[in-house]
Amino acid sequence: MSNKYRLALSQSLLISGERSLQKLWQDQTNPFWLPDDVVHLILGYLDTHQLEQCTHVCRSWRCIAQPMLFDLVTVNAAPAPPRIMNFFSVHTRRDFPSFILANPGRGLLFRHLKHTTPSNDAASLYAVMPYCTLLRSLTLSCALAPSFLQHVSLQQFPVLRTLILTEISAFRIVVDCFRFVSAELLEELSLSLAKSYTERSLDVPQRQPRLPAIRTFSLFNDNESPFASFSLLLDYLFPILLRLRRLVAHTIHFHSPDIVRLVEANEGTLRYLDSSEVLDPSDLLPRLLLNHGPLQEITLCLPVLPNILGRYLSDLGTMFFNLNLDDSSLRRISFVVSSTYGLLDLGQHSDLWAQLAGILSRAPYLEMVTLLLEVPPWGQSSMFVTKNDLSVHPAFNVLREVGRVEVIYRPSPGRKPSVILPSEFVASL
Repeated sequence: MSNKYRLALSQSLLISGERSLQKLWQDQTNPFWLPDDVVHLILGYLDTHQLEQCTHVCRSWRCIAQPMLFDLVTVNAAPAPPRIMNFFSVHTRRDFPSFILANPGRGLLFRHLKHTTPSNDAASLYAVMPYCTLLRSLTLSCALAPSFLQHVSLQQFPVLRTLILTEISAFRIVVDCFRFVSAELLEELSLSLAKSYTERSLDVPQRQPRLPAIRTFSLFNDNESPFASFSLLLDYLFPILLRLRRLVAHTIHFHSPDIVRLVEANEGTLRYLDSSEVLDPSDLLPRLLLNHGPLQEITLCLPVLPNILGRYLSDLGTMFFNLNLDDSSLRRISFVVSSTYGLLDLGQHSDLWAQLAGILSRAPYLEMVTLLLEVPPWGQSSMFVTKNDLSVHPAFNVLREVGRVEVIYRPSPGRKPSVILPSEFVASL
């Protein structure tokens, strides 16, 4: 082969290699040469200001960072003061609709709309909601939910899966909302009852809500009154809550027959259960675990009184010892420890905890045992158990050796942390 032919062949291979490299670069959806899910995971640690800076780097970065920047939008009725973590700080009452009308394409980037307002002042939102057709979740306060759902049909959001209603003060508000809800693809429903929640039998409608079976249901009740009840609410929603896969029920009271009834009605479908109800280890709890059902994760609320807690731990140890955990689908189990759990009580229950930990450590498919220690509203005290106490206590050594135990703080009932997500887009009407 002559030198002239070799030189031509080398140049041809070099040009084709550059073209292939250029085409490969153009085909990349991101400039990081990483899978998209990895890139989104990395950018998820950035706050709003940093995501905004990423949109100004180049077109490739803009295509990745901009949807994350506008993923969640929170609309408040009152003007919000400028905050460093917010991408969009407002000073007037009509900024959000004006922003959407001036940038209609940005509405398609919104995935989660959260409207928190103490008054019914959402009329300006009605005209711009058709620009946000790709919403996946909608959060509304009870002050504006009925009028909003009356004027804005959920059928215009084909991928909407989650509806969240907050600060519900009366049962009739839920009834008024579901008169206008006709989303056939709705899968998740979350209700937060206010401290002043009331319900009357006169407000019970003749027709049940016409919705498909909900897969995920969450109920949060902050009413501290011993006479407070949400029986009418669950009776009204019961027909659409018979095929639940996930059930979260956080109430201040430790016993609610309505929650027990809801758990019993979904024994064969529940995969995740987190309830403030102290489940009976001799009846309901064994049925959930013995029927070889799909239950994979469960959170057990422990009694508060030390003597009752000791008997409950003993019954749990007996129950798990008699169960055949080799065939169980349970993967994670959590125990909610009260904020008033004393150090002396932990010492007295040390043998019971060690027995329970030994049984759970031998379960072949159990991945993690979590101790959820409630945070007291008055702060930590030297008399009560702390996270460090549980993290080093010898009763859990057998689980610690196999890497199956973790201790996490959890807010006490009635205390919900107010956290602004790093990529939250805050606007105002």
